[in-house]
Amino acid sequence: MSRTRSAVAVLGTLVLLALVAVTQIGARRADQASLEQRVHDFTRQLTPRGPYRPPDPAERDAVLGAIAALVPTGPAAGGDTRDAHRVLRDAGFIVEVAQDAAGRGFLLVRSDPSSARSWGLIALPLGRAPRLLVEVPHPNSDYNTENVGLAVLAIVPDAVYIEAGAHRRAADGRADVAHAEDSLFHALAVDLSVRMRLPQLQLHGFGERDDLDDDVVLGPGDADPAVRELADPLEEAGLSVCRSWVQRCPELEGSTNVQGRAAARYGLPFAHVEMSASTRRRPESVARALATLAG
Repeated sequence: MSRTRSAVAVLGTLVLLALVAVTQIGARRADQASLEQRVHDFTRQLTPRGPYRPPDPAERDAVLGAIAALVPTGPAAGGDTRDAHRVLRDAGFIVEVAQDAAGRGFLLVRSDPSSARSWGLIALPLGRAPRLLVEVPHPNSDYNTENVGLAVLAIVPDAVYIEAGAHRRAADGRADVAHAEDSLFHALAVDLSVRMRLPQLQLHGFGERDDLDDDVVLGPGDADPAVRELADPLEEAGLSVCRSWVQRCPELEGSTNVQGRAAARYGLPFAHVEMSASTRRRPESVARALATLAG
């Protein structure tokens, strides 16, 4: 009888431990934020008063090399990535796996917005070779552009998402990565697009204007044919489009954008997409048309 009681006691203890373990695992899963939540939480922290400095050349090159090692393409895909993770952590990044709303995995690399090394947020598709770069250079300034970017990513999950790590007016405007060749954002956009021959979809926003009635301005003026072809699906989605290569779209053509200029030098598609506030509030209205840039 005593042996039976002992066995029952041991079994009861094991069951209790198993229940505790399952509860802890469930709690951890509940605490894991989705990709969309991580992006939104990151974006909300970016303010004009936030700290920022560009990386020095050694820092820039180290991060570029680490990201290159983590992109799921080429003969090194799936290899030992511990060194790359270490380099990114040493540069102040958090590296984690996040799932989007559809359950697809991304390697999420994000800096600390409270640090001067707030250089960006990068989402790399896990196990899927990229076909597109989705870029958000002015988060929390061109409001809701990150929502449009995430909506495009939901349609083209084999894309890389890049978001600037600081508000465009931080550090007296030095953090405006669309016009700063010393930014990590610019270095990543050029390196990834050139090395993998990827088209770039860069998302911007404009406010109410008396001199423009369109929903979307598509540029730059010397746009690649693949970019010009975006105009038709945008109009088919019910949006009015200012084509900067055939008409004047005041101050919104993207002619001074440094990522666009670099893409032109390498002969790669670069879509500079300016959207009205009402369009950005309805990401689904524009995302499917923009996603066609992936081919």
